[in-house]
Amino acid sequence: MADEQQGEVKLQAQAGVTEIPANEGRTDLPVLVRVVAPSKQQRAPIDLVALLDTGDSMKLKAKDPHWTRMDLVVAAMELVVRRLGAADRLAIVPFNAGGNARKMTPFTYMDQVGQNNAVQFLNKPRTLGGYTNFQQAFYWAVNRYLDARSGDEKATRPGFILLVSSGDDKSGIGGRHVDTGGYPVHAFEICGGQTPGKPQVMLHVARETRGTYHPVDDTVKSLALALGSFVGGITSVVAVNAKVDFAVPDGVRITKIESGSYGSEWSKGTEGHVDVGVLYGKDEKKFVVHLSVQQLTDPTKGVDKQPLLTATGTYNKPSRREPDFMKQAEVTVKRTPPPPASGTTAPPAPPATAVHIQQVVAVQIVEIHVAAVLQEVVKAHNKDDGGDAAPNPKLIAQELHDKWHSSKADEKLQHIHEDHVKTGDVHVTEMVKLLKEHGHVGVLYAHAWLASHATQQMATFAVSSVLVKHWFHSEYMALVAGDLAYHAASMAAPPAAAADDPCKCVDFDRIDHRLELWSRVKREVPEFFQPSEDAESHHLTAVIREASLDAINRAMHQDMYLAVVHASNLRRCYCAGKQSPSSSKPQHDLPTPKDDHH
Repeated sequence: MADEQQGEVKLQAQAGVTEIPANEGRTDLPVLVRVVAPSKQQRAPIDLVALLDTGDSMKLKAKDPHWTRMDLVVAAMELVVRRLGAADRLAIVPFNAGGNARKMTPFTYMDQVGQNNAVQFLNKPRTLGGYTNFQQAFYWAVNRYLDARSGDEKATRPGFILLVSSGDDKSGIGGRHVDTGGYPVHAFEICGGQTPGKPQVMLHVARETRGTYHPVDDTVKSLALALGSFVGGITSVVAVNAKVDFAVPDGVRITKIESGSYGSEWSKGTEGHVDVGVLYGKDEKKFVVHLSVQQLTDPTKGVDKQPLLTATGTYNKPSRREPDFMKQAEVTVKRTPPPPASGTTAPPAPPATAVHIQQVVAVQIVEIHVAAVLQEVVKAHNKDDGGDAAPNPKLIAQELHDKWHSSKADEKLQHIHEDHVKTGDVHVTEMVKLLKEHGHVGVLYAHAWLASHATQQMATFAVSSVLVKHWFHSEYMALVAGDLAYHAASMAAPPAAAADDPCKCVDFDRIDHRLELWSRVKREVPEFFQPSEDAESHHLTAVIREASLDAINRAMHQDMYLAVVHASNLRRCYCAGKQSPSSSKPQHDLPTPKDDHH
């Protein structure tokens, strides 16, 4: 706890077993290494390039017929802009078949002026159409923006690429290596409606760049939830350039490092490393290092603590060029002597469970095994070449079920207790059910789970209101996502034009809905404070309830004021269902809300 309070990244390591007989060896001893980031005290400012697809598919109607897919993107991005801090920089790149520098924004600090300018740019009328070209968009993101930064900026400001698209890329990038200069691409695929899209290309991009993949329903709430969770993560970066090194003594060899999409290497079995990169607030990364352990030189004697592995690490704190060092973690194992010679009393035999891998290590191994089985099944049914034949979800479900259950006899799981193997049963059972009952949605679920597992980063699966899932999210991601979901719920869609009233404006209609939401909060909060029978409890409950309602009132007044100003800024008028060009011009400056990222 002290380390976390001081803002230090911690290293933890644990072997799969606590003891090995001195006269025996182990060909595959797993060691779980965890990198744990501190809470968000000071965070790094970020540089974010938002690539927004403006091709033909973005003209399609969303679930609400008054919204197009582009309307969803604009509305959700407006909310995201307001969550960036004054020290963060944002570049917005609308793209389709080509790249035109005049249609992009430069890197802009997200202070009050920058936020307002970004919102105004998002609402600028633009012509949608043409085919989607990811390759051109990535070229601009890397060469015009991220690689064009100074050395100091690259060292102290993590760079991210946000891609929002329906995935209908025509550049052929899906079958080739994707080089984005080491910057991860976080791909958000709008895949609802009658054209669910093909996830192969955006999955390929995310996998190749060590980014994440997020299938998103074509509703503003789903997109705001997904983008909000993502922003909650990247705006809580507490460490960059994190790297963990491993070393082993004589008699021990590193045979494999399972690190997902994080780059790892082990040289001659005596040392190795994992490139972790960026760590979010209270982030945790887990890696499994497999060791080969020889029997002791003198197998008749035991050792209380034999060193197996030493883990060390370095990282950079926000805005600091000099590296900080993680406190090293050492893994040891007890080497028990062989049973005494015949004719003497032998010690009691260890319980049967002693041969099993310890729970925390076992669960990680099981999840890695589930990912390997799922990846094999999905890959066999995937069309990476962009073919039109969609995979058959029911066939995938049956094959996944059969292959998982047959794989339980695999040597990798023979020392895993059946109770721990059941954690894999839970994942597989849920995936099989979704594949059978929801078809293509189940396929997207499997893809999103795989991408999130490989990166151990937050991924949002928001294809349906009843199927919203998160993996690896931190409290900051959850807070921002919840806040944006609340704001998205109060957003009004562009109104349909009536015959007798061809022009309508959306401005303060959302205010009534916000008042309704706040009224519900004020009604429900008192239920959390139910007093007991004694008088002291009644008094204390009354004080807490009064303080809570006072805080809610202050928050409501501030929120309603900002909502009124925000509605005035973003006042939209529609004639015959189309937005008036003049209606997107801000009329007032929106006061900058308190920046809680710093």
